[in-house]
Amino acid sequence: MKKIKIIALFLTLSTCILVSSCDKWLDVLSNEEILEEDAFATTKGFRTALIGAYQIAASDPLWGQELTWGMMSVLSRNYTASSLPTKYKYAMDNTNFESSYTKDAIASIWETGYNVIANCNNIIKKVETTDKPFEYTWEKGMVLAEAKALRALMHFELLRLFAPAPILGNKDKAIPYVTNYPNISPEYKSTSEIIKNIIEDLKYARDILKPIDVDILWGESIMSYFSTMLFYGIQNLQDDGQRSNGNAAGFFAYRGYRLNYWGVTGLLARVYSYNRENDKAIPYVNEIIEEWIDSGVGFEFAWDQKPNNNPNLIDGKRCPEGLICLWNTKVAENYSKAAGTSYFKMTKLNDLFGADDIKEDYRYTAFYNTSTSRYRVWDPSNSSHSTDSYIEKVRVILPVLEIPEIYYIKAEYLAEQGKIGEAINTLKVVKDNRNITTPIPSTVNDYNSFMEILINDLSRDFLTRGQTWFYLKKLNWKKMYNGTNVPWEAPDSWFVLPLPDSETSYY
Repeated sequence: MKKIKIIALFLTLSTCILVSSCDKWLDVLSNEEILEEDAFATTKGFRTALIGAYQIAASDPLWGQELTWGMMSVLSRNYTASSLPTKYKYAMDNTNFESSYTKDAIASIWETGYNVIANCNNIIKKVETTDKPFEYTWEKGMVLAEAKALRALMHFELLRLFAPAPILGNKDKAIPYVTNYPNISPEYKSTSEIIKNIIEDLKYARDILKPIDVDILWGESIMSYFSTMLFYGIQNLQDDGQRSNGNAAGFFAYRGYRLNYWGVTGLLARVYSYNRENDKAIPYVNEIIEEWIDSGVGFEFAWDQKPNNNPNLIDGKRCPEGLICLWNTKVAENYSKAAGTSYFKMTKLNDLFGADDIKEDYRYTAFYNTSTSRYRVWDPSNSSHSTDSYIEKVRVILPVLEIPEIYYIKAEYLAEQGKIGEAINTLKVVKDNRNITTPIPSTVNDYNSFMEILINDLSRDFLTRGQTWFYLKKLNWKKMYNGTNVPWEAPDSWFVLPLPDSETSYY
């Protein structure tokens, strides 16, 4: 039996970068278990614990690799099989995932995911039982809300990975939904029960976060510039109401990418859509589009990407489009080491983009490196060219949920309602922001023909981001782009990862 512990992962290098003097906040015992009485004795201890949970989620077994450019991009068939390291080659070639190499990677996803959940549950328990005041009156609720939202996000990812999609109507037990700490043997629940718990956690978090992230009124300090939420996060309030420095170092850095109100709202849309309840997803979709994007005060689409002979100027993470992102200061270095000179070559993209779009869609013209056959999303800076300070900062970003998916959900819903013209116009918003001028053919006039072009576009947008597999699974759409205009037909087993062989405790 393997134990998932609250361990010194709280004290990762990047956490120390984001949270000043973190070494003063925690004492770590020789066996790496945190001395909880000290860890949660102050506001800063709660902050460090929450950032630590995010950082575990950003580690290699999860969004730092496997849920983005690693396993999930392999299962999305983004790479050529011949250019994959052994564990991924077996995952692509053996659709029953029985290789020991693949099993080890899958087990690591499961165990690290429940480690995140255990950390969240411990934070929740400590917040709910503490009688100590936080530095700001609203901060206790914010920490509790983010911990519950992160717990929901992690359960949702594990559900999407290890259980059949709701569209198939499976009633069997799926995974445990763990809500207390410690919990040695939690009860497995059905997919419908898990999704109910996820939605409850997210709605709770959303209600708590609204006055913090939307009303933006904290005592005498007013957050008047929404753009600072984009990358630097909500203000790191000091006595004078200002950030501690230009990068908003400390706990409030990256709040614009963490599970704030808008991220939770987008995640609710994703969850309802996955559960094939697009009618319930649409209010959240419309709120993001109408109140956050179209209002001009929130996120926006990334600008046209042109290499201009300098790949260091390309924002591969499309940072203006992130609703939920994590951060890992080593991700570019780790990708570069894993790729070496011969690994992670992209599958042939010509038929995915088509003869016209391949000349102008910046997802090809900027992101695809024709000389290496790799995608530029995860590259470190090229030492042969000058660097840009903004691009260097955003290399650490790990996309979890982005604006284009919000438009895809809305377009899909409109097509379901038979409103093909409106669906096309919604999809066109994404295409226009990818520099595509070729009109959608007039032959796209019903649900099936529209879904073909929707799947084509999202397959471009999600390249090496790990989301294509999830979206196709949601729809029970088994035709996957595989380098030619003849799609690969995925077997049923392709969309459900096997539970790990080892028995795992959830604490």
